[in-house]
Amino acid sequence: MTESERIVKLEEKINSIEQRMIKVESLVENINSLTISVEKFSVVLYNQVDEQKKTNERLDRIESEPRDIWKNVKTQVIVALITGIVTFIMAKAT
Repeated sequence: MTESERIVKLEEKINSIEQRMIKVESLVENINSLTISVEKFSVVLYNQVDEQKKTNERLDRIESEPRDIWKNVKTQVIVALITGIVTFIMAKAT
């Protein structure tokens, strides 16, 4: 193999390596872009989970309100009935 043939082969290898490096650089850029997208998605997802928790808390409060009111109404009716019965019994006793 002559000196010029070796130079040609080396230049071909260098060109091949340069092309591969270009592809690798492009892949690295794509990976970086994907990483940034995943980070952004992660933040959005975290915010949505946080908002969902707040919404669930508000819903729990809204749902418990009628239940609490109904409990109070039942208690007041029972107290009124007991008061009425005790008053009736005391009125009869005197």
